[in-house]
Amino acid sequence: MTHLIKKILYSLIFLMVSGLFILLFLRLQGIQYLMAYTRTGFAKELPKHPRSPYSAQQCHSTPIRVLTYNVEYGSEFIESMAATFTHGSTGGALPWSVRLPEIRERIASYAPDLIGLQETQTDTDIAMIVSLQNYQLHSYHLGKFHYGDAALLFKKDKFELLDSGQLWLSPTPYLPMSLGFKPLSMVRYVNWARLKEKQTNFVFMFVNTHFDNAGVNKEPSATLFRDSIASLTQQLPIIVTGDFNTKANTERYQRLIGVTETTKNAFLINTHSLSPISSTLTKLHPNERIDHIFVGGPCQITANNWLIDTQPLKNGQRLSDHDPIRVDVQFN
Repeated sequence: MTHLIKKILYSLIFLMVSGLFILLFLRLQGIQYLMAYTRTGFAKELPKHPRSPYSAQQCHSTPIRVLTYNVEYGSEFIESMAATFTHGSTGGALPWSVRLPEIRERIASYAPDLIGLQETQTDTDIAMIVSLQNYQLHSYHLGKFHYGDAALLFKKDKFELLDSGQLWLSPTPYLPMSLGFKPLSMVRYVNWARLKEKQTNFVFMFVNTHFDNAGVNKEPSATLFRDSIASLTQQLPIIVTGDFNTKANTERYQRLIGVTETTKNAFLINTHSLSPISSTLTKLHPNERIDHIFVGGPCQITANNWLIDTQPLKNGQRLSDHDPIRVDVQFN
């Protein structure tokens, strides 16, 4: 009997130690480090560029139409997971398959040159709303696994891809799929592409991101974004789209656009401040929004036709829990 009790105790101790080891392995991102060292490598470093001022020719672009849009549960898998873990609720949204045709139609009506999407997943999902015959898609891939939470697209006939990569919103930003600042929280990233406009040879950075909605992740993400992405404007022209889960009247917003305690000059400019806004948009003022389109860099920039589209589905229900924002920008 005593021997049996000892065997049971040893088994329980083994299970507890094994469980603790597994939890510690996951907490310290052992899987991510193992993949980085054996398969995928670490994320590509952000581009470096000479600090010399851009010439007039280098600063010239044609008008570029930009769109940012969080489509809300933008895949059948995401929607089914949300339904599973929220007792069948998808936050009031209609099923993705119901909203998809009108989302596709709405995006096509804007005819954007650059698109930043949030809450999408696979290339197949994205191809259902944006034609990949006309646009080149860039998001994170790990083998057959696609993570398009911050997918970006650009028109193939207008731009050439020079370089691309991701920066992970975490304490280990160059570790692919690294966990957020809160233990075991949602994986979020910044998606970037360095593009050349074919007609003018204008070279710039296009960036898209989706900040987590938990403050414990948003706060350090804003600092990381300022120090890594926003600071690139000292060297490169840049266009940024994203769902930042951050309104303009917060200190976090000031931080992510580049304002610090020592300098009050922002690296990034919200395009709504460069484009006339109709007085009828008072209730929709961009300062009350959490989705933004920013620009910055060493060139002069103009913006026109800034728009928040609040039209619902044809049946009156919401197209998404976010409204798409569109603007035309030009570097001069």
